[in-house]
Amino acid sequence: MEEKKNLPAPVKKLTLEEYKAKYSKPRNYKSARIFLFLFAALIGVIVFTCLLLVVLRIYEINNIAGYIAIAPAVAAFILFYIVPLVKISRLEAFQVNVDSRNVKAAQAHNRRLRELLADHMIEFTASTDNIGWYDEGRIGRLAIARQSKNNDDLRAILTEIYATDVRVNANRIIRTAATKVGVFTALSQSDQLDAAIVAMYELNLIKDLLYLYGYRPSEPRLMRIYASVVRDALISYGASASTPTIVNSITGNIAPSLGILGGILSTVIGSASQGMINGALTVVIGLQTKKYLKHEYHLQDLLDGVEFDAEDESVLMEEVKTDIGKSMKDVRKKQKA
Repeated sequence: MEEKKNLPAPVKKLTLEEYKAKYSKPRNYKSARIFLFLFAALIGVIVFTCLLLVVLRIYEINNIAGYIAIAPAVAAFILFYIVPLVKISRLEAFQVNVDSRNVKAAQAHNRRLRELLADHMIEFTASTDNIGWYDEGRIGRLAIARQSKNNDDLRAILTEIYATDVRVNANRIIRTAATKVGVFTALSQSDQLDAAIVAMYELNLIKDLLYLYGYRPSEPRLMRIYASVVRDALISYGASASTPTIVNSITGNIAPSLGILGGILSTVIGSASQGMINGALTVVIGLQTKKYLKHEYHLQDLLDGVEFDAEDESVLMEEVKTDIGKSMKDVRKKQKA
């Protein structure tokens, strides 16, 4: 009985028409995939160009150091750009934008994905020691629900885990990434390196959050996240270039009057400002990613409980019959041709 008390309150059930009216919007997924690819490629162009410019600058200072810098630049491009993109692309998304034609298939897909998420959490907890991602008591209840094939309990316990363990660890991951970005960009003293650091670390933050949750957002929302990475990299580059001028205008004649100490003071203030700006950008994109993941998990939760009335069922059957009829006509036309 105590276990039941810990479960979230039941989600209010909606009819299919209510769900469609509130949450399903017409989306062009083909265009979203195209722009998703373009923004992902643009992130790669930014990272590659910035790393190349950094290597060339090092080469101008010292030829041998420039050649040596090629290896870590290539490794950074692979580890912080290519690997995260590949890992993100392998994750599945919940199907939450539905109509009467695909609602049943979407519910089946979402149920299978929830079972995969449960299996992943159970296996992860069993194979790791004291990593602290999931509460063992909740995972134990999840294993029981999975073994008994109780979909309602499994869904409720997963919702509880996402609202507690996952939420806490997501905030920790965002905070850690933002701190690293802030410190590294404050120390870099390079416009190009700042932009590369922001793009690479934000992409890896997205990957880490998606792996913590176990799924990715739908293509339109993932496209917006990638667009935000591009925006943040450009903002970081611009901020790094303009911060010294802003700092000098604020300090005025104070810094020059202090001599060497004044120059150090201006550099410290400028570096700290850049670090704080870039750290704040990283926090924002982490929260944006978490918001999309939470929203789509909530929608699939609602969709799983959608109730079908007689009208919904009849409309669904008629639409299926129409689709089958159209498909058969297309087949006959191809056979005649």
